[in-house]
Amino acid sequence: MQICELVLYGYKGQVRHLPFNLGTVNIITGKSQSGKSAVGDIIDYCLGGDSCNIADGVVRENVAWYGLLLQFEKEQLFVARKNPEPGQQTTSYCYVEIGEKLEVPEICNFQSNENVAGLEEMITRRIGISENLHTPPEGQSRPPLSANIRHALYYCFQGQDEIAAKNFLFHKQSEDFISQAIKDTIPYFLGIVNEESLALENERSILKRKLVLEKRKLEENRALMGGGSNRAISLISEARQAGLIDNNSSIDYQDYKSMYSLLKSILDWKPSRNVSSGMDRLTYLQSLLEDYRQELEEIEQSLYNAKSFSGETTEYKDEVVHQKIRLESIGLFEQLDFNPGVCPLCSGELNSPLPGVEMIKKSILNLDKSIANVTKERPKLRAFIDGLEKEREQKRETIKGIEAEIDGIYYQEQEAQRIKDLNSRRARVVGRISLWVESVETDTDSEKQEQIIKKLQNRLSEIDEILDVNTLEERKQSALSRIQVDMTAWAKQLQLEHSDNPYRLDLSKVTVIVDKPERPVPLRQLGSGSNWVGVHLITYFALQKFFINANRPVPRFLFFDQPSQVYFPSERDEKKTDWNKVNEMYNFVIERTTAEHGKLQVIIVDHADLLDEKFQKLIIEDWWDDKNNLVPKSWYE
Repeated sequence: MQICELVLYGYKGQVRHLPFNLGTVNIITGKSQSGKSAVGDIIDYCLGGDSCNIADGVVRENVAWYGLLLQFEKEQLFVARKNPEPGQQTTSYCYVEIGEKLEVPEICNFQSNENVAGLEEMITRRIGISENLHTPPEGQSRPPLSANIRHALYYCFQGQDEIAAKNFLFHKQSEDFISQAIKDTIPYFLGIVNEESLALENERSILKRKLVLEKRKLEENRALMGGGSNRAISLISEARQAGLIDNNSSIDYQDYKSMYSLLKSILDWKPSRNVSSGMDRLTYLQSLLEDYRQELEEIEQSLYNAKSFSGETTEYKDEVVHQKIRLESIGLFEQLDFNPGVCPLCSGELNSPLPGVEMIKKSILNLDKSIANVTKERPKLRAFIDGLEKEREQKRETIKGIEAEIDGIYYQEQEAQRIKDLNSRRARVVGRISLWVESVETDTDSEKQEQIIKKLQNRLSEIDEILDVNTLEERKQSALSRIQVDMTAWAKQLQLEHSDNPYRLDLSKVTVIVDKPERPVPLRQLGSGSNWVGVHLITYFALQKFFINANRPVPRFLFFDQPSQVYFPSERDEKKTDWNKVNEMYNFVIERTTAEHGKLQVIIVDHADLLDEKFQKLIIEDWWDDKNNLVPKSWYE
């Protein structure tokens, strides 16, 4: 898009035409207060500006409508905007004509047929700006921003207070939120963001919503059939506690298939072999133990009796021997000669006669024989007692063995019960898992849902790859590198400060940086107004060259207001310092415009009026004469 003509319509029916040449430099030179700066404000207002920034004075007081004839690739667009009423800054009255070749209306009997928003959308669409949307990163509260013609104009205008600014680089950057808008939209204009990014973003949003719905539907199906993922997680937890799953194993609870496979593998579990029951053996041993204990008791009793008998016989023998000794001491065992009817002590007659000597001897002999028998039987009794004691020890050892075996059977039974309980517990868990797996296997709808979800996820991955931040960063660096090459070369051509070092556009700070070896130097730290003007010029021409070569949807014109102001106002004044610098600057502008072979239009309003032939040929309006101004004096005198 370039500008064919600017038209002013007076309140009294006057018309002022200001035509421009396409694809070349257009210079308007003149004195102060001739309306030069208003040209840029009128162009901006007719291109959908929210407010009319034209200064109060002759222009605002004498113009009813502002018109602009725009040239697109295959058609023309005539735009007229009503001058706001006194005290107002804008109006929604717009008039638009579209055609292949238009004649600018000579009468301003315009009936508004469009509003400002519609005008902006119309120009945006015709310049080729496709639907786009910049979505701020998460955590930032500003709303998404769609690039349009108003954002594209940041790279087309340099006002009088902008072209020599050191603290900002782009048009309107000093206003609130404009720097952020430039950061958000310039990736689109540089082609960093894919042309289909908005469509892809919209598709991604739709797919994400659909994916959530499909996953919800899948979970509902699984919940009806087997309890869904929550049930699977619960069963895995039970299996861990029952020892069916290693506690150290890692499980992805977000992967339904892996949980299903894990639970299905548990169905191969086999119960541990139970320790064989020893209850029959225990009954036998307990019965045998009772028998042995009874036998031991009998042996103990026999032993006691034998020992008691042995003790009694010893006492009997000792007593009998003692009595025998007593009898022997009085000679009873040697001779007995007395009268049985007479007391041997007192010689008195007895009522009951004493036993006879033979009878006494016989008793004594029997006693002696008994003593001999007792003595003879003692060795046999000792052997009998020893045999009983030996048998008693054997019984005791046997009983200990039986008791140990019984204790072993009891322990074995406890272990068997533990294993039995563990197997029962695991079997219950496996049973629940088996029921869940069977219900899942019969769920054919879930399989279909999984296929749908997989397709959605694959498409989302493709979109994410296209919109990948790393890929965008690579594209941005590529674009900035090409722009940097031109900026660095042109900085040397204009002999800007530190021009032996690379000049680059820093989008994060929205300024120009000179990369010196010691440290990077931003625009605001470069000295002198001529450097600031030079930096603005090389940046704008480098961007326009990139836009043209990349066929990006940015208007193909540049408007510069007073680029020579840092040198002097006009050659016609007596101040003649820095003429060479002004000449070099204009030669650079002309050279850069010519290099684009008609694809770039440059409009300059300036005090400078060089006598150079190339400069003079490019002047389309000379307002140094008092009769020539933007608004003719005849309109108000």
